[in-house]
Amino acid sequence: MSSCVTTSAGSRYTMRALVLDRPGTPDTLRPADLPVPEPGPGEVGVRVAACGLNRVDYQVAAGGHPDWVCRHVLGLDVAGTVDAVGDEVKGLSPGQRGAGHGDLRRPGGLAEFTLADASTLAVVPDGLDLATAAALPCAGMTAYQAVVRRLRVAEGDTVLVTAGAGGVGGFAVQLAARAGARVIATASAHNAEHVRKLGAHEVVDYRAEDVTARVR
Repeated sequence: MSSCVTTSAGSRYTMRALVLDRPGTPDTLRPADLPVPEPGPGEVGVRVAACGLNRVDYQVAAGGHPDWVCRHVLGLDVAGTVDAVGDEVKGLSPGQRGAGHGDLRRPGGLAEFTLADASTLAVVPDGLDLATAAALPCAGMTAYQAVVRRLRVAEGDTVLVTAGAGGVGGFAVQLAARAGARVIATASAHNAEHVRKLGAHEVVDYRAEDVTARVR
């Protein structure tokens, strides 16, 4: 198990955050007051409106990371409003709404404020609420990496998406369908209609059917 360095740096400005005093399970998180982080070159400060929770957050929390400074703040997916802008930042200004996926080595979004690399923060368009935006980055980019960048799914392809009702699977179904592919997805009967609405042409009930035989 990795440990982390403990610091006691002070600041004129403090924020509330959920922290880990040492690597551990989610139930060891506790509220604390921390200094509001100040953006450096290429960074922006974000007033957090919502923080997504992903499998990687609690998996990394259990083992820690050698670059962590405790008290560490978890939360990779963040959406909020740009509050401060560091040097060398272009295209972002205070008041803009943004969302992004952070660096697991650095403090995250389970706090009132966090820092983001300006190059990784996407502007949230009007009409999309920040809670929804915070749920997009990790699952959405994982699906995009698989469907678009790696597989290069195109019109006429047939794509099988397992766990079509899950976070990554749900985005993969939508991306593959948007590309013009025929999409087969696995899901429980309870979620079948939802997955069809996402764009799946066929839904296989993995609990009741022989998935291999049905797909073939």
